[in-house]
Amino acid sequence: MTPAQFSSAWQTVAAARTRLAGCRMTDLFAADPQRAARLTLDVAGLHVDLSKHLLDDAALAALLALAEAAELPRWRTALFAGEPINNSEGRPALHTALRDASPEPILVNGQDIKPGVAAMRRQIADLADAVRSGRRVGASGQRFTRVVNLGIGGSYWGPALALEALHELATPDIRIDFVSNVDPAPLKRLLAQCEPERTLFLVSSKSFGTTETLYNYQAARAFMTGQLAEGVDRHFVAVTASPDKARALGFAHDAIVTFPEWVGGRYSLWSAIGLPAAIGLGAQCFAQLLEGAAAMDRHFLSAPPAHNLPLLLGLLDVWYASFWGFGSRALLPYDQGLRLLPTYVQQLAMESDGKGVDRDGQPLDYPTCPVIWGGNGNDGEHTFYQLLHQGPATIPAEFLVCTRPDVELPGHRQRLVAQCLAQAEALLTGFDAPDKPHARCPGNRPSTMFLLPGMTPQLLGALLACHEHRTFTSGVLWRVNPFDQFGVELGKRLAGTLERELGGQGVPGAAHDASTAALLDSARGRLGD
Repeated sequence: MTPAQFSSAWQTVAAARTRLAGCRMTDLFAADPQRAARLTLDVAGLHVDLSKHLLDDAALAALLALAEAAELPRWRTALFAGEPINNSEGRPALHTALRDASPEPILVNGQDIKPGVAAMRRQIADLADAVRSGRRVGASGQRFTRVVNLGIGGSYWGPALALEALHELATPDIRIDFVSNVDPAPLKRLLAQCEPERTLFLVSSKSFGTTETLYNYQAARAFMTGQLAEGVDRHFVAVTASPDKARALGFAHDAIVTFPEWVGGRYSLWSAIGLPAAIGLGAQCFAQLLEGAAAMDRHFLSAPPAHNLPLLLGLLDVWYASFWGFGSRALLPYDQGLRLLPTYVQQLAMESDGKGVDRDGQPLDYPTCPVIWGGNGNDGEHTFYQLLHQGPATIPAEFLVCTRPDVELPGHRQRLVAQCLAQAEALLTGFDAPDKPHARCPGNRPSTMFLLPGMTPQLLGALLACHEHRTFTSGVLWRVNPFDQFGVELGKRLAGTLERELGGQGVPGAAHDASTAALLDSARGRLGD
């Protein structure tokens, strides 16, 4: 469609927002007894209630029309077909191909990428099985009982989340640890605790240009060299899209697991970056994780827009951020295994859609991605829920809870589910206290509820893929490129200069603002103490 048609559709949504300015969701429920049933979806094992939102049928229709005006169907087809929709970097974003088990080829530059993906999956499964079974051993011939993943960002959050969420399925014979950032304390603590003869390091870096990972690798390598008489190479495996760089860093040929260059970091769990999860959970569980994601892919591709879960969630994200001006969204899992989900989604959404220019580089005149935050919902009730209920800003909330029975601790799960449902109800209905204004809760605060029958690899895969596709949907409507992240690079470049200056090296042409220059001088002196 033309820019004029998109603008017209945008104005129609804006008019719907104006019309609903005084809307009370309780009135929407009173006017439509079937509202909860109509706005509840069951997709790939997820039971999702979208009825508690500041949205009526006309507003939803306007949002669906906006998706058409933004050509979401065309962009979605291009995503799955491997077209170079990451226009700023000139490449596709084919994370969906990593879990596509269909026989149809996917062509990139005239080459079918499916055989390469299948080979990568075999390599993941073979290495995971070799470590778990004890066929792959360390320099002394002992099997590995500890695996340490060195990686940051997408090389950390996805595998760590999968292992925590599915901890009941993890092998008790191998401990999986993660060291992500360059703070020396976590690595020092881990090296002090590990048995070198039984420890395997996975060094996960797409380009081997990530400073934090390189620092940690070099430190771990030096430690292991000092502890082992020989065979240090047996204790390091590279996971990368740059095998030549891995070989230059000393990784053995059979200790390099590769994945394609077109795999983006925050979408990389499904690739060889998921190796820590495959080792901890087993290759079969890892395959089931991918199967769950593929089920959500098929739903996103084929479900009608009005019943398409990730599409609707993406529309709600645009609705609240760009038209209501709600600047954040709270993600509240009532499941300790999902405690990393808010941070995982934080990277996924904010790194993808946190842009101020459109895909053609033109400034945007509307808000895009909100701040994503949250934490364990039950703990949150005793920390930040006060703000959700009575703070001056409206913060859409997203609840997730597992409804499986818990026979070992009877009553716990029932109480947990009750508290989760109660918080969503309280945000909706509020509490009026005419004689005690400080006790009044205004209510009318929107929320989404995910009921999960339990936590399985398939369900987790579907859940994470749902977040990927909602992020893509909102990015298309905001007209941003959700697959680059140039804002991440600026600080890295400046850090290189400052690091050399902190070490006493002169950097020709380096100039800093007055605050940074003063902090540099102060830090330099303190680092030398």
